[in-house]
Amino acid sequence: MVDPELMQKLQGVSIEDRILVIEAILQTVKQDMQQGTSPKPEPNHRPAFGFMQDTGAILGDVIAPVLPETAWEVLQ
Repeated sequence: MVDPELMQKLQGVSIEDRILVIEAILQTVKQDMQQGTSPKPEPNHRPAFGFMQDTGAILGDVIAPVLPETAWEVLQ
């Protein structure tokens, strides 16, 4: 939005001065855009395979199934 007070001040200014004001505004906007579009840091790239390496623990040997053989539909 354009400030009405600013527009009123520009009414009595020469065209050359208006151009200078517009160029200054555009320069400021350009600098703001460049600061706002700085490249974002790369996120830590996690590999698809092997990212769980060394996170498990062996708690013991498998001695027997949790359920008896009669509970397994596949074995019937």
